[in-house]
Amino acid sequence: MIAFFDTSVHIGLLRGTLSPGAVLREVGRAPIRLSPVVASELLRGTSGRTRRTVTSLVRRLLPLEPPSWRECWIEAGWLLPRIFPDPEEVGLARLQNDALLALTARHTGAVLLSRDAHFAAFRRHVPFALTMLG
Repeated sequence: MIAFFDTSVHIGLLRGTLSPGAVLREVGRAPIRLSPVVASELLRGTSGRTRRTVTSLVRRLLPLEPPSWRECWIEAGWLLPRIFPDPEEVGLARLQNDALLALTARHTGAVLLSRDAHFAAFRRHVPFALTMLG
């Protein structure tokens, strides 16, 4: 099985609040990929030395993409109002990206590692492999 990390996991690793060893134990021998959605979120939130670190990460990790981005975007549009009737509670842009991550996990069979509790709401409507980290 392939694994990929939500932005929250990458941020925890960059800030040192998550242990790389602990995260890698959760992954086991699974190859690690990077969602372009996460790459975009990481790049838009960094500068200086951190930006160089993230740029290196983006170049090193192979991308993980669902077979059809078009299908995922359309499905996200249908899902979001059903799952989150008031999307502004969490933030519409964040929810849309997280919907794309959940759908990427479902369509590729990869496991998503995250620290964001609202992924549980997605799992009630979209079956996908998720590992929550503390």
